Amino acid sequence: MESLQAKDRHPGFDKKTYVPSDLRQIIPQKAITTIKHRMAVQKALEMIKARIQDPPTLGELASFSGLSRTYFSHVFKEIMGMRLQDYLIQTRLATAKDLLSNFDLKIKKVAYEAGFYDPNYFCRFFRKKMGLNPTNWRLKKFHIITVENKIGKSGIGESPIKHR
Repeated sequence: MESLQAKDRHPGFDKKTYVPSDLRQIIPQKAITTIKHRMAVQKALEMIKARIQDPPTLGELASFSGLSRTYFSHVFKEIMGMRLQDYLIQTRLATAKDLLSNFDLKIKKVAYEAGFYDPNYFCRFFRKKMGLNPTNWRLKKFHIITVENKIGKSGIGESPIKHR
C-alpha cells in the first residue's frame, strides 16, 4: 500500500513517513481536541452567565479554560461562530431585554444588572441596537402584550357579524 510522504507537501518533514494506520490515531486525537475545546467554551459560557453584571475579561476566561488568550479567542469563535466580544454584547442585550419586562426595575438598575456601568451609555447602546431607547422599548412591549391579551380574552377585533 502506498504511504503518504509528508516531505512531498512540506520540506523538512522528510524524516517521518505516514502510513494509513497512523491516520487512525490522528482522527481520535482530533475528536478529543474538539471535545476539550467545547468543554473550555462551555466553562467560559457558564462563567459569563454567572458574572453578567461584571463580565469576565478574555484573559480571565482563557485562564479559567486553561488556554492562552489568543488560542481561546480562536477556539471560542470556532465553536460559537462569533467573536467573544460579540457574544458578550448579545448576552448583555438579551439580559437587559428580559429585565426591562419588570416595570419595578428602573432603567439605571437594568443597566447595572446587564453589565453596563454607565446608564447613559446603556441607553445609547440599546437605542442603537434596538431602534428605541429602553423606556420606549419597554412601553411598546407592554402595550403589545396588553393589546394581545385584550383581543384574546374579550374578542375585540372580531366582527360580530358572520359573513356567509
